[in-house]
Amino acid sequence: MSIHTKQKLFPEEEKMPCAKYYYDYPMRDLSPLEWQIINSGPCKVEDAIRPENFMSLLKPTGYDKVEIGYCMFEDGSGYVATYRVAPPNVTPEMLRWYSSWMNIHSKGMVLGHGNLRYKLWNPADHFDHHYVNWVDGSDGIYTTESLDLGEGERQYDTIRHQYPLKDFGMTDEWMKELTDAGCKVRANGSWESFDHPGAHLCLAYERPCPSGGIECRSREWIGWRPKDGKLIREPRTECSVEYLRKVVIHTLLEWHHLYDFLPDLYAEYKDKPFEED
Repeated sequence: MSIHTKQKLFPEEEKMPCAKYYYDYPMRDLSPLEWQIINSGPCKVEDAIRPENFMSLLKPTGYDKVEIGYCMFEDGSGYVATYRVAPPNVTPEMLRWYSSWMNIHSKGMVLGHGNLRYKLWNPADHFDHHYVNWVDGSDGIYTTESLDLGEGERQYDTIRHQYPLKDFGMTDEWMKELTDAGCKVRANGSWESFDHPGAHLCLAYERPCPSGGIECRSREWIGWRPKDGKLIREPRTECSVEYLRKVVIHTLLEWHHLYDFLPDLYAEYKDKPFEED
């Protein structure tokens, strides 16, 4: 795995103005502390949030015993925890804008060449990202990516779906407590279905970091998905300690990288039509 790996862009992509954000912003490595945590191996199972307690992640203050880590549960499903802090020059408005902007294929993109706007986020692994219905996320978000930093392993095709947090116990009072504390919590969580049997239950939110900036606490429960207000186990989901480790590394690297180039990208494109190259 190498943070210096970049996929070769198609000629049409290289001509697009935003390609400079692909070439001019190198990915930086994880911190020594992050590598120490990751390389120490799986965390203790008893320190992970169990799938049935997944909503306990959402709290206005405080931290879990494991904020960065991974492990396998006894039933063969997996757990991934990531934590990152956006610097003060990265605002929630920028992050919301990018989450919409990257799902739009601009007029200069060629069908089948993926999405350059998504490739900017992780040049080694990202390929495509767009609304399933090409308009908004109501029918899901389609993604194609790998997890090995360009080592040649398979790409995964997934669709990210929404599920209502209120189906799993979110109340107006709980949401108000979070909102009053400055937390950014969406009414819907997300889960991923794969191009082969499998599912990931995902939950993340942002809140002010005590030392400044924005902190994001994110979790994935590999092998689980929501259905009608209940969690369903998907036992055929690919899961191993090595796979979970790659998910943690991939997630941390891509977010650190986004924080590096997003302020400049936002300043240049925020007032332009989404369809413009």
